[in-house]
Amino acid sequence: MNQSFFRIGALLAVILMIIGCASPQPMTSFSPYDFNSQLKSGAYEPKVDNFVVVFDASSSMGKPYKGQTHTGHSKFTVAKDLVHRMNVTMPQLPIQGGMTAFGLNPNVSKYPTETVYGMTDYSQAGMEQGLNAITASGGTTPMGLGLEQAGEMLKNSSGDIAIIAFSDGEENTITTAAIDAAKKLNDQYGNRMCMHTVFVGNTDEGRQLMSDLAAATDCGIATSAEDIVSSQGMADFVEKAFLAKAAPKPKPMAKPAPLPQPKITWILSGVNFDFNSDVVRPDAKEVLKSDIKILRENPQIRVEIQGHTCDIGPADYNRNLSDRRAKSIKEYLVSQGIARNRLEARGYGEDRPRFPNDSEENRARNRRVELVPLN
Repeated sequence: MNQSFFRIGALLAVILMIIGCASPQPMTSFSPYDFNSQLKSGAYEPKVDNFVVVFDASSSMGKPYKGQTHTGHSKFTVAKDLVHRMNVTMPQLPIQGGMTAFGLNPNVSKYPTETVYGMTDYSQAGMEQGLNAITASGGTTPMGLGLEQAGEMLKNSSGDIAIIAFSDGEENTITTAAIDAAKKLNDQYGNRMCMHTVFVGNTDEGRQLMSDLAAATDCGIATSAEDIVSSQGMADFVEKAFLAKAAPKPKPMAKPAPLPQPKITWILSGVNFDFNSDVVRPDAKEVLKSDIKILRENPQIRVEIQGHTCDIGPADYNRNLSDRRAKSIKEYLVSQGIARNRLEARGYGEDRPRFPNDSEENRARNRRVELVPLN
């Protein structure tokens, strides 16, 4: 009896060991790189205006993946995980997105291709919902039809395009060959389109086909599951396919230094007043024409109109007389269109002679008006 229990226990242990060896290892951990803050800061900008994911759900994708990572999982499961990792790494871009699957299990779709998302304003949630709709692999491999379906989804698009194909490259060529479909897309969209391929397979032939598809466009990227499974690898792929570093913003031009204010003192030496008079004479008005021109051309200038006299007469009287003379000039300037708030009039009497009051000629020269800028 004890021997029987021992044999049964040993047999169960062997069975559990076999099952354990056959079970795939857990998916490698993943923390998506956050591009959103850099997008908001202006460090990056969208590189494309539209994208379509072309997903291989054919029967060959149901076979185990033999890469270094995700070993033991089906290629179908690995490809779905990679699309998920790409989706959660992408920032919320103001672009149009879509996804189509080809070679679906007949229980999932009766059609060779099926649009599971878009074309619509891209969102991570919408993309994830479309990915979850691809529940099983199992059909043939009409990759060319999948690419043609992507072209049909993009027919009304404008701007730049990215097509991203996830496949093992094991093509069924009963329908349109994938390379022919890729060349047709390149002819249709020209340099607006870049085709990127992600190889999720085990054969050199499949890898070569995926590389050839990417080479059908000048800007295509051919990569593999091993290259983009890590957080950094996926961030590099998302950046290359979807983002461009924004051009440096031009430094704001320094404000030009303010023009120096004219340092002018206008001495109206030709403006003479009759003795004991504050009336502006006709000959003085001729002299004032040039000063009026300067004031009109420099509306920012405010001036003090300074009146002066010679030393004949009491000082108080002379101060009053010089003040009246300054006000006479002010009123004349106002009559010629110079704003009153730009003009101040003040008399200084005999306190500021420019010439010695030792002759009638010099006294006449001291009976002057000066316009002195205030700013």
